[in-house]
Amino acid sequence: MPTPMADTQTNETPAPPTTDQRLAAVELLLQQMVLVLECEPTFSAEALRRWGDLARQRMAATQSTAPGTLAALAQLQQRVLT
Repeated sequence: MPTPMADTQTNETPAPPTTDQRLAAVELLLQQMVLVLECEPTFSAEALRRWGDLARQRMAATQSTAPGTLAALAQLQQRVLT
């Protein structure tokens, strides 16, 4: 049974994301932005941040995206949405 990403974290510092992981994170963020723009009548950065958090949690839980890409996405969202 897959374990959520949060349960597998250790005290070790994770390796920085690779270029491919950062690119995949940018693509995921753009996909999320388009979805929010189409579905959210009052678009805001806060709405995108909430959606991004939820989407990352689900991707981690289902292991549908590599952990490094999820880490890069979290870093990207932190930079862009705060």
